[in-house]
Amino acid sequence: MKTLSDCRVLIVDDAKANLDILVDGLKADHKLSVAMNGATALEVAARTPPDLVLLDIVMPGLDGYEVCRRLRQRPETADVPIMFLSSLEDVQNKTRGFEAGANDYLTKPFEMLEVKARVRSLLKAKAYSDAVKEQIATELRVARDIQMGMLTQDFTPFEEAYGVSFGAVLEPAREVGGDLYGVCAAAPDRLVTFLGDVSGKGIPASMFMVRAISLARLLAREIAEPERILARLNDELAADNPSGMFVTFLCAVFEPRSYRLTLANAGHCRPVLLPADQAPRWAVKNLGTALGFETGLEFERTELMLNPGDALILYSDGVSEAFNPQEQCFGNDRLLADAGGFAGQSAPAITASLLQSVREFTGTAPQSDDLAILTLKVHTGDRMTLALGATPEEVMRGVAALQEFATAQHVPDKATFGLALALEECASNIVNHALKDAQKTLQVAFERTGDSFVIELCDDGPEFDPTAATSLKSQAEDDDLPGGWGLELVRRNVDSIHYRREDGRNILRLIKRLVSASSDE
Repeated sequence: MKTLSDCRVLIVDDAKANLDILVDGLKADHKLSVAMNGATALEVAARTPPDLVLLDIVMPGLDGYEVCRRLRQRPETADVPIMFLSSLEDVQNKTRGFEAGANDYLTKPFEMLEVKARVRSLLKAKAYSDAVKEQIATELRVARDIQMGMLTQDFTPFEEAYGVSFGAVLEPAREVGGDLYGVCAAAPDRLVTFLGDVSGKGIPASMFMVRAISLARLLAREIAEPERILARLNDELAADNPSGMFVTFLCAVFEPRSYRLTLANAGHCRPVLLPADQAPRWAVKNLGTALGFETGLEFERTELMLNPGDALILYSDGVSEAFNPQEQCFGNDRLLADAGGFAGQSAPAITASLLQSVREFTGTAPQSDDLAILTLKVHTGDRMTLALGATPEEVMRGVAALQEFATAQHVPDKATFGLALALEECASNIVNHALKDAQKTLQVAFERTGDSFVIELCDDGPEFDPTAATSLKSQAEDDDLPGGWGLELVRRNVDSIHYRREDGRNILRLIKRLVSASSDE
């Protein structure tokens, strides 16, 4: 708890005589700041937030009432005790002071002994309040760590076993919240994913969320059908629910051998299906009924056949019902339209892109609800092709796709990193020096063949063979050479480079011999 001698008191009065009296009486007990008008007081408070403000009312410019109101509007001084010291002694003046946000009111002329007593009392109350707030904040941080620890953080085991990849984010509106997501390896041929949203926010919602996510994981291992998982989960939650809380919940079961995806929805936001070669669409038609109201509910089942490269985006209403400063809603139409721009991205990139879309839309508006996103994407097999626009952003999309593809093919991390550097260097130079038009496209293909990894880049720019350079050292040191190719960087990260001109197109192949992840390489 902060000691009284460490507390700072801001004294605001336009009469120097009053300032001198107050400074002389308080300087031995507290740290002091002074201001002789309202505008200066606000500047001082912003620069060095005080623990208490002694405030005159009648001053030139901003009067004490307005200074008090403005201090209450600022987050850093909203809870700072404010005591008016004024010669205005009418009840109306005192009432106005308290309505402006004051904690105390003392009329002039005052006794210094009484001022010191009231100052100590207000500072002790604030110190105790701050200590309680800090204790609560510490406990909430621990609660948040526990809550976040219950969510799936490392998806690697699921990705390697089931041929998919994941990207997830959860951002509570408060320290803890009621949104949840999870992934469960229910059986060798059955991967269960779910995402839900408990009614309300804060600690009650987080406690209900812990119960829901724990039950969901247990049931997913016992029951194969998502609609039956929801029915059992609903019965368990509704049978003992004295608080009357409920949770919207979406459950999806993926079978990697057949690429079948079955879904059931309990009042949750409809997930977005993002096919590899089609426009995005809603994965289910109906919302269904939330869990926890009553026992005996039944839920609708939806079956889909996924293809390599398809993605499913699960999200909470903190996405679709996010508001901007103009109180406009992000909405389902905007969500579906934005999702169309995520095609070809990795699962983590899709999640990050959707979060960025929401953040750009909401701008400075405060987050009003918990927000969760979970993206599942089916691996693309041992070969992947992409058409990239001639922009730096599209180049990085290609790099992200390579990293996802290489991870799915169990390429060692070190080799993946080097391949990503080589692709970024080659693709950037093709975009900057060969295509020079954002409307043009660069064709990129990745392929895992035995113990080798192949990257192929194809463009219709002017003929240029980067392998014809005579001096690798000089080229690495001179960015102004034709084409601007950092060929030395590329060769450090691949084992061979092959170029050919075919049908008016430049075709560049980069080949990397792979070693096992356990190798010293």
